[in-house]
Amino acid sequence: MKAAVVCANEDVQYLDYEEPTPGPGEVKVKVKCSGICGSDIPRVLHNGVHFYPIVLGHEFSGDVVNFSYSWFFAIVSFNCQNGNFSLCKHYSFIGSREQGSNADYVVIPEQNAVVYDPGIPYEQAAMFEPATVAIHGVFQNDYQGGQYVAVLG
Repeated sequence: MKAAVVCANEDVQYLDYEEPTPGPGEVKVKVKCSGICGSDIPRVLHNGVHFYPIVLGHEFSGDVVNFSYSWFFAIVSFNCQNGNFSLCKHYSFIGSREQGSNADYVVIPEQNAVVYDPGIPYEQAAMFEPATVAIHGVFQNDYQGGQYVAVLG
């Protein structure tokens, strides 16, 4: 498959790259649209990745083409049980600690796959993730509704 691969600091190359295979509890997605997040800029320009080579991309949409059912129960850490996901010792992130969506295919946990109305264009569906980040910020500030809110991204 083809992928935009960060090979080193300030070095992104469009390369042939190994196509991912889903493991237990994962789905393989044919990427139709992948965005570039503000967090990707320091990853490329300021040695901001966890390892090289890495395929960035976590704002995307596409079609599930393969999956592998999970028949085991995950052990959920104390931090995850309490909503402190970023403190989890097993924390992972697509396009940062896992290969991302700036490629023909990406593999993600099945629990991260969201089914949406097929009438929504792929470009709009790829923006669900950044929109939820903005909405989360509104809700964290005790938004009660009926008020004007500016969401800047």
